Amino acid sequence: MVFRILQIVADSTPLLTVAALLEAVSVGVMFQRAGYLKDTFGVGDPPDLWFGSTPDKLYDYLNELGADGCQAYGRVNSWDFFPYMPAYMILLGAMLLLQCRSAGISLNISWLFPVAMFFDIIESSIFGYATRQFPEHLSNMLINVASIANQIKWASFLFGLVALVGLFANNSMRRTKSHHQ
Repeated sequence: MVFRILQIVADSTPLLTVAALLEAVSVGVMFQRAGYLKDTFGVGDPPDLWFGSTPDKLYDYLNELGADGCQAYGRVNSWDFFPYMPAYMILLGAMLLLQCRSAGISLNISWLFPVAMFFDIIESSIFGYATRQFPEHLSNMLINVASIANQIKWASFLFGLVALVGLFANNSMRRTKSHHQ
């Protein structure tokens, strides 16, 4: 079903445009909310933007946020689930699918962004739950699972972006060469 959604969006310029607009708004709101946390509560980036974590680091962050900050982070966490995650997965996945088609390579590479979203869901679910339970602590194992999911998310996202840019450059050069011949 996810792959079918990517195909439908990739095959429709209007849907691709809507996906791009939704992603632009989602990213803007995420940066605004993360900035609000920093400016209002004097903390660094939220855990979603880290590359891995430890239980101590997460709980130090939540402690610095305080009760009001934890509620504010909960709103960031909610926005992460919708519309941010589906927006980046659909837009970037569809764009990667288009570049894979153009290059004549396996379309399976376009799964990098759905994989990133899958691990983003795990990470954000656990971090959100830990925030709602704070000052009680979840098991260290659960926080470590969120940390590993976070790292896999960022690795998948990075590999997806590198593939997208690389394929776009390759496809553009191939088109330029074919026009000059």
